[in-house]
Amino acid sequence: MDNGTVSVPDEQYERLAALAAARGVTPETQLARLIDDAYAGLDGDADSPEGLPLGVSDCSDQD
Repeated sequence: MDNGTVSVPDEQYERLAALAAARGVTPETQLARLIDDAYAGLDGDADSPEGLPLGVSDCSDQD
């Protein structure tokens, strides 16, 4: 992924900083992880339902 600049409003930065602190990383690192996760979610090669953690559903078998 290319490095760039991201602007985060103060209210959201406080939430980001709290989440980062809970995970033991910097807010910048946490934001980079969130962005990477978002880009990964755009990938059409999603995990198979068998690869999901126990109790998590991909909602493809709804009746």
